[in-house]
Amino acid sequence: MIFPVVAVAVNHHFTMRGRFSALKHSPTLRFMVAGAMMYTAVSLQGSMESLRSVSRVVHFTQYTIAHAHFGVYGFASFIAFGSVYFLLPRLIEREWPYPALIKWHFWLAIGGFAVYFIALTVGGVLQGLAMLDATRPFIDSVRVTMPFLWARTAGGALMVVAHCVFAFHVFAMIGGRGPAHAAAAWAPEEPTP
Repeated sequence: MIFPVVAVAVNHHFTMRGRFSALKHSPTLRFMVAGAMMYTAVSLQGSMESLRSVSRVVHFTQYTIAHAHFGVYGFASFIAFGSVYFLLPRLIEREWPYPALIKWHFWLAIGGFAVYFIALTVGGVLQGLAMLDATRPFIDSVRVTMPFLWARTAGGALMVVAHCVFAFHVFAMIGGRGPAHAAAAWAPEEPTP
């Protein structure tokens, strides 16, 4: 599985080679590149998880939930957000009214998801190790995850705030706010000859 993942990763990431400075100016690109990086990471994680020694510990734990969300939210949602940031201004011929909200959306979503994913990954490994220890009662495998589930809640709350920022911004734009032109958000102004 590693070879196809690396082949896709090369295609994704080498398109940005030498152009990473464009991430400062393009909300679409920022979300797309983050989504592509998460696709590569979740694919490598899935390949590792297919190993019997790893699967023995993490199967039926919070770890598998973290892995599923890594693919669905980390990859699919970030690609969808980037697509909306690209398409909506072109469809309604209006610019995003509050470009700073795009940055808030990105960083709240990334930060919240990082807390969510790391908490469930670590909690899942500890949960699996507790379940494999025959000397411990099953309830220990539940108790060991509790702090990580609270962290998951905090990360999820940050993600909800990010989605509310995104929804507000979309409705503001559809409602007629923002300048009426088709330039990409954050794009530097072209010099006039």
